[in-house]
Amino acid sequence: MKKHLFALIAVLGILPLDAGDFVLVRNHKPQCSIVLPENDNGSGVVGTAVWHFNQTLKTITGTTLPTVRKAPEGNRITFVLREADSLLTVDNYTLSFPDSRTLQIEATKDSVQWAFHHIIREFAKAEWILPETCGLSYTPLTDLAVPMEKVEVKDISWAISRIHNPGTLWRKFNYRPGLRIGHDLTLHAFPAEKYKKDNSWPETIMPVLNGKKITALPFPENPVNFWQPCYSNPETARIAVENILEYLEKHPGTLGLSLGTNDNSGFCECAECLKLDRNNRGNRSESYFTFINRVLEKVCEKYPKLTVSVFAYDKTYRPPSFKLHPNALVYLTIDINSCADPVICERHRKIISEWGSKAAMLGVWDYSWGYPYPAPRMYAPYHLDILKFLYENHAKAYYGECWVHDAFEGPKQYLISKLLWNSEQDMQKLEDDWYVRCVGKKAAPYLKAYYKVWNDYFTGAARKTPWFRSAWNVYMAYYDLSSSYGLEEKDLQAADEAMRQVVALAETDQEQARAALMMRHWQYTFLRLRMLGSAVYAPDGSISSPEQALRLLDAVAKYPEYMRQYREISDRLIQDPAIRTEYLNKYYMKELGSPIGRSFDQSVGKHILAASAFAGQPEVRQAMTAVAGDPDQFPLMRQLCRALSDPAAQQNLLPDGNAENGIPPMAEIHPELRRYGELSITDRYHAEGEKSFQISVKGPDTLFWIQVPANPDTTYLVTFKAFIPQPSAEGYLETNLYAQRNGIPQQYRLPPPLKLSGGIWQTFSVLTSTRPNSNGLRLRIHLREFENGDEVFIDDIRIMEIGEVSDK
Repeated sequence: MKKHLFALIAVLGILPLDAGDFVLVRNHKPQCSIVLPENDNGSGVVGTAVWHFNQTLKTITGTTLPTVRKAPEGNRITFVLREADSLLTVDNYTLSFPDSRTLQIEATKDSVQWAFHHIIREFAKAEWILPETCGLSYTPLTDLAVPMEKVEVKDISWAISRIHNPGTLWRKFNYRPGLRIGHDLTLHAFPAEKYKKDNSWPETIMPVLNGKKITALPFPENPVNFWQPCYSNPETARIAVENILEYLEKHPGTLGLSLGTNDNSGFCECAECLKLDRNNRGNRSESYFTFINRVLEKVCEKYPKLTVSVFAYDKTYRPPSFKLHPNALVYLTIDINSCADPVICERHRKIISEWGSKAAMLGVWDYSWGYPYPAPRMYAPYHLDILKFLYENHAKAYYGECWVHDAFEGPKQYLISKLLWNSEQDMQKLEDDWYVRCVGKKAAPYLKAYYKVWNDYFTGAARKTPWFRSAWNVYMAYYDLSSSYGLEEKDLQAADEAMRQVVALAETDQEQARAALMMRHWQYTFLRLRMLGSAVYAPDGSISSPEQALRLLDAVAKYPEYMRQYREISDRLIQDPAIRTEYLNKYYMKELGSPIGRSFDQSVGKHILAASAFAGQPEVRQAMTAVAGDPDQFPLMRQLCRALSDPAAQQNLLPDGNAENGIPPMAEIHPELRRYGELSITDRYHAEGEKSFQISVKGPDTLFWIQVPANPDTTYLVTFKAFIPQPSAEGYLETNLYAQRNGIPQQYRLPPPLKLSGGIWQTFSVLTSTRPNSNGLRLRIHLREFENGDEVFIDDIRIMEIGEVSDK
């Protein structure tokens, strides 16, 4: 009988209440009040935490707890708020019971939320597993009580900071921003607001660049880029100390700040800096961290608990020969997916160990992007192992650069958040629990199998693609769509079969809602992969048979229907109020960090270009003709198929685009940017023939352009090949094709960044249509954020007329 009673209790969501329990809810009715602090009107930090707790409580039990100003006679939750004096203890909290009617939360304003989350997680047995509205996993309860036993939570594993980009509500339940890490020298050490307006930057701090001591910043409007102060000069440190102390005096209670290097290199080349760095221009750690130690020795005399974040990034990635000041927290910048390569993984582990012996505190800037990747970028074994290894080497702060985070990558962010709170946990058990919580016991093995497809791919076959060449870079080339070229049809079938089982076996309303969400994300992923030619191209991005050409043309033929379905799913996803703002974030959309609003014209157009190599085969030409004649097809694809079904007949409007006859008169570096680049002809690298165009980078912003005559109301296609011997840490291309009249551009677009994988020629294409009064075209190949001395090679530039704009 007793056994059946407990079974009934479990089904009804009734938790037995012991005499020693502090009752919050009974029979869906509140049995307790929350006494707000005197200085919180309900909209402060504590009031906000109370509101979130109450909303979750209402979802689980059907009621909220009333908030009051004075303690009532019945049960009450009260607060003892302490001021945080160190980032290491901000998240600590205590639940205690001074009397039988009082549950007392002792916490900082920031950790009140964790105390409430403890009640939800430990006593209501609920969990926030996804950012979407359906992301709370819970069993509806009639009653909720807390055992009257003291709970003290401290020693959080990554205590100083745990944060990633998106600002969704889900983040508040799982992460907390504590310590900023950024390129912040011009915020605190050398404040731009003090020096920028009248260019009064102290002469002492200015670096020597290209043999001359600069007197103004390379880009005055953007003071964090392309320069570093003269780190070797003690006077530079003195000025920084003076400014930082002034800032701290004006901002009492500051527990941490950042002194991360400026971005995009620009390290000082004076004799003393180079001497400190042993003339190694690729490793500037000695000079930078000498400066950091000098600054902290003085600042921390007055502020001994201040935590200061610094960058181990690009040229400061390796540790110096000496130990750092104990208040310095060193953020290592790592794309952990690169650890799928054993050699790279060992390199990272070695550097982490070295840093562990030089710094009292470490952090990580984790390039953990899902989007813009077309499929879930899962590499959990390496991801969690490296984070644990960092923790073992004194890591206490985490920053994840991931842009939009939704159900696309399943348990990825959830597991990271749990590891950051307690790195001693059994992560495999947590992962298995997540699958069960998400879609139920029956469906869980299939959801796990679905994500295993992507774990296996991004740690296995993806290594054969051009994209993986960027694994040696600071971060991997997230815009490089060749990341999906190692997929095979069997991978897509396995993912589809697993997800169908998930939907079929989910049982409760919650499980079915999340299973339906997961299916939408799989359908979304499938459409992206089809439009990108995944499972058709060889891992190197080539095709070698008419059969592959026909499969690409099949994707072209289905492109309008694929896009209709893609937009339909997009419209469905942005209806979720919990994540809508992130999906529609303009920056994320521009950077392809959101899946919303994307166009796949360039990728689908590339399929036509690739297939045109086999246009001599009757079945391929027939497929291209069918697309060209399809009234439901996008006009651009019809034009491309019509024009390229006989590629030999296409006239190149730039006959010298292969560099064999020197630099064409219409090709040049932008006159105002020639100080940043030089154009020449070389035979060192070439895609075809024996020569190519070489652009030697001498600064941060080099623009190569070509101008040719053009007809009005006409569509043009440009293709070219680009090559760089080794990947650039930050450099990328932006390519645009503008209509113009009498040399004046008539169009402007924001192009996506194009990363060069290194060691391989890559083909790029761009299209435009001229206006009724246009008489020219301008091809722009913009080299951005490359370093002085980088060389980029361009070859086989083809400019082709595709058809009239009015052509239907």
